[in-house]
Amino acid sequence: MKLSLPALTALLLNFTLVANAQNADSVRQDAGSKPFAISGAVDVYYAYDISKPPGNNRAFTTQAFRHNEFNLNWGFLQAHYESDKIRATFGVHTGTYVQANYAAEPNDLTRLIAQAHAGVKLGEGLWLDMGILPSHIGYESTFSGDNEIYTRALMAENSPYYETGARLTAELSEQLTLKLLVLNGWQIIRETNQAKSLGFSMAWQPTEQLKLSYNNYYGNEAPDGMKAQRRFFHNFYASYALTGPLKLAASADYGRQRLLGSTRKRNWYAALLLAQYQVSTKLAVAGRVEHYNDKDQVIITTYTANGFQTSSASLNLDYAPAKQLLLRLEARGYDSKDEVFRGEDQVRDKNALLVTSMSYRF
Repeated sequence: MKLSLPALTALLLNFTLVANAQNADSVRQDAGSKPFAISGAVDVYYAYDISKPPGNNRAFTTQAFRHNEFNLNWGFLQAHYESDKIRATFGVHTGTYVQANYAAEPNDLTRLIAQAHAGVKLGEGLWLDMGILPSHIGYESTFSGDNEIYTRALMAENSPYYETGARLTAELSEQLTLKLLVLNGWQIIRETNQAKSLGFSMAWQPTEQLKLSYNNYYGNEAPDGMKAQRRFFHNFYASYALTGPLKLAASADYGRQRLLGSTRKRNWYAALLLAQYQVSTKLAVAGRVEHYNDKDQVIITTYTANGFQTSSASLNLDYAPAKQLLLRLEARGYDSKDEVFRGEDQVRDKNALLVTSMSYRF
């Protein structure tokens, strides 16, 4: 879909259209009345993958990416300025998450940029931001300490963590926030074609305990000179904090796209259920079950008969010995319809992971 500059301007000025998405903004601590704040986080881990992947790079993930070694998953440093009328954020990062997730970015320096955006207040509750932004899609955050489970769900790993473009945010009430986005594309910084993509997000919190969010994406994923491959993607999630220490969450994805050389639109979908129980102020336990189905291999290419049809289950234990310091232990199992987990001497349809981590935020 090609949009001219006047069309883009009209979209941004005429639509007054925030979800908690895979959002590195959550790392920033409350700066109170100070307009300028520095914040950051460090997440280190040790992961053991039962399949023993060749070269120690784990497949189908960007988090806890390296097998059988201690490493930095994500180190993040951010500067943020905000006044009544303007705001700006610039963040840099490094770690094996960056190595895996930004591999497609052609510029080594660009890969180091986690966020780089500036915004202006257009009216009461209405902001326009432009630059490299956190994704508007998904339940789980980039920073592990914000999530109930250490590793990300398959659906989080296969939807955008970041995006580049313009974002119009409208806080219509204390309960309802809307976003409209014009983007370069699906998790890219540098443009790969002359088309622009659109995104929409709605976050509604009718009660203090319940939060609902719907997010979508529409864009052409074909490089310049190739026939359009339009992707239409939907994400929905809900979280509910029960009275007491129990929290529940659910999320679902559905996408459609026509691939090159095909007249048929192909689809993929995913879903997860999650629960966390806060045993005490320092101890919590959480579990997650999920399924990811990409039979047509739109997002994940396996070169197998049934594509990537994989279920996963995780059990996570958290211990917080001090404020902002978190120790975690997770056991995770995978079961796929095809043999997609490649090891040193075989390919298997089942896999398991054991990972421990320590993270600190400031």
